[in-house]
Amino acid sequence: MQYLRVKGSHAINGEVTVPASKTHSFRALILASVAEGTSTIRKPKLSSDWNEAMKAMSLYGAQIRQPEPEIFQVTGVAGQLQTPADIINVNNSGTMLAFVAGIAGACPGWTILTGDESIRTLRHISKNMIAPFEQLGVTVISTKGDGMAPFVIKGKVNGGQARMHGIGCQPVFSVLIAAALSEQPVELYVEHPGETAYIDLLLYWFDKVGLAYENVGGSYEHYRFPGNRVPQAFDETIALEWSAPPYPLLAALITPNSEVKVRGMDLSDPYGDKRVIYALQQMGADLTIEPDCLTARTSQLRGIELDMNELPDQLPTIAIAACFAQGETVIKNTLTARWKECDRIAAVCTELKKMGAKVTEKEDGLIIHQDGSWKLRGGSVDGYYDHRMVMALSVAGLAIDEELIISDAQMIEKSFGQYVREMKAAGAHFELFEA
Repeated sequence: MQYLRVKGSHAINGEVTVPASKTHSFRALILASVAEGTSTIRKPKLSSDWNEAMKAMSLYGAQIRQPEPEIFQVTGVAGQLQTPADIINVNNSGTMLAFVAGIAGACPGWTILTGDESIRTLRHISKNMIAPFEQLGVTVISTKGDGMAPFVIKGKVNGGQARMHGIGCQPVFSVLIAAALSEQPVELYVEHPGETAYIDLLLYWFDKVGLAYENVGGSYEHYRFPGNRVPQAFDETIALEWSAPPYPLLAALITPNSEVKVRGMDLSDPYGDKRVIYALQQMGADLTIEPDCLTARTSQLRGIELDMNELPDQLPTIAIAACFAQGETVIKNTLTARWKECDRIAAVCTELKKMGAKVTEKEDGLIIHQDGSWKLRGGSVDGYYDHRMVMALSVAGLAIDEELIISDAQMIEKSFGQYVREMKAAGAHFELFEA
């Protein structure tokens, strides 16, 4: 296991380069693999998750080549998905679980789909895909009978009508993908839709590859698919990852004499995590947003009440910001944060309490009571095998006096592989070590 040692840093200054979006990369790979023709994906986010996704789509018959280090050419199956010859293991990627389940729902053969302990024991939300798939003629077996992986799935969706609960976006992804690939019309009704900004990102990619749909009334409660031909091939350079800038930007906000710039972000990107920069502005951040540059400077933050349903992945980041703000911060409507790589609500609450914070855990969020009577302190904290937990805690460590040791630092690679290097170049006192 890798650990990250963090020491208080008196100034964080410079430009931090962020990676390509793993979220866009997955969508591009999945849709290229079922398309007609050969797609070119330029500068995707390379990681162990990307490698497993390539293996999965190859098992369905896609041909994937890498003619240059950052270019992948994907010849799709043109709608003729083959039965995977092996089990598909998504490790701890809930997004990949959802996307591959969607492909399994479009495949006439059997798929066996599993993942790591977090996928098999924490992703309770996965059960929400079972009923709508069954209504559309897909066989879905949760082998433990608990609605979580391992799954055995046999398609395929080819017309029909279904209803489902939409509190978490990932099961909705699965059904939308299978419905979009149906040759016959499909109608999907979604009760209590949540995390809709992440749904927008999938619909953005449907538009890009020519998959017809209607989000009736723009409500995310009723989708109509007229019956589609196979997706069309494309040539796309992957946008930069919007979940990455908050870490270096927050580091600048809460450390003295700091200024950090992040360049190249696409402000028109529908990715929901983009909204975290506006949340930080709401908290009083001196954060300048320009078309090609985000600039954060040392700031005095203030507590706010924030509905984070559209950006639950950023709960750890905002919780850390709240510890350095004046007044109370209420994070609400983010129940789905409990079903990520870890239960992020419980994990953030536990680790911040270890560090001396006054925090109240709620079912759908947290309250950070920063009344000025406490400051975070160092020690040893758990990264929960979760990249976002490790990075958020590392930012906190830059603004406290004592040393902070964070476990599971190897997980940073999942979304921001160069994070430690980039932050050290900007002045962060980071040290990776094995134990």
